[in-house]
Amino acid sequence: RRWVSGETVCYLGLPRRLDIQAGATAVTPLDSVLMVCVPDAASEKAALAAKGWLRQQALAHFQQRIEHFRTHFTLQSVSIRLSNARSRWGSCSRSGTVSLNWRLVQTPDFVRDYICVHELMHRREMNHSARYWRHVAEAFPRWEEAERWLKANGGLLR
Repeated sequence: RRWVSGETVCYLGLPRRLDIQAGATAVTPLDSVLMVCVPDAASEKAALAAKGWLRQQALAHFQQRIEHFRTHFTLQSVSIRLSNARSRWGSCSRSGTVSLNWRLVQTPDFVRDYICVHELMHRREMNHSARYWRHVAEAFPRWEEAERWLKANGGLLR
C-alpha cells in the first residue's frame, strides 16, 4: 500500500482515511481522518511523518498499558522498546526488556492489551509451556480471540 490521500490506515483499531496536504510537518487525527502535512506532500515524506507519529503514539500507549498490567499482576519492572519486526508482535528478554511492534497501535484495544499481557507473562515463565499459557489465560481470557484477530488481520498492518 501507499501512503497517499484516500488510502486507509488504522489507529487504535479504527480506520482513518489519509489526507495528505502540503504544509509544516504535522500529523493530526480527526474523527475518521488522519491528516498528514508535509512540506511538499510527497508520498515518501508523508509515510515517514505518519509512521513517526504512529510510533510516538505506540510508545506512549504501550508505556501506559505495560505499567498498568505490570502493577496489576505484581510483576517486576520492565523496560519497553519498539520493534519494527515483520514477523513478530513482541518479545520479552530475560533482563526484562519488552519489545513491542509499533504497528500494534493500529489494532483494537483487546489485541494490544493481549500482546502486552502475553509478553509480561514471560516475567513469570520464559517459555511457551502449558504453565505459561495457563498464566496468559488467567490474566487475559480473550487471548484466543486476539490471536485469531492477528492471524486474520496482521498482514494488513502497515
